[in-house]
Amino acid sequence: MIEEGQLVKLDNNKEYVIVNKLELHNINYVILMTSSKPLEILIATEKFENGNIVLEEIKDNDELDYVLSRLTINNNDENLT
Repeated sequence: MIEEGQLVKLDNNKEYVIVNKLELHNINYVILMTSSKPLEILIATEKFENGNIVLEEIKDNDELDYVLSRLTINNNDENLT
């Protein structure tokens, strides 16, 4: 399982840092940011296939909006405590 702060290299040969992780409806989402400029941010699902971790970028706008809204709510809740 990947952890926040971990570096991963994706198929596009870019290196990303795991910025945040979030579980919604039994789906593990990871927020990634490139480790060098120009900065890019991706949201992907984390799955296990044949013993390997597979990150699949979310491209559906409705799903992206939902994940971002839940991420914002979770961060606001953490700041209140």
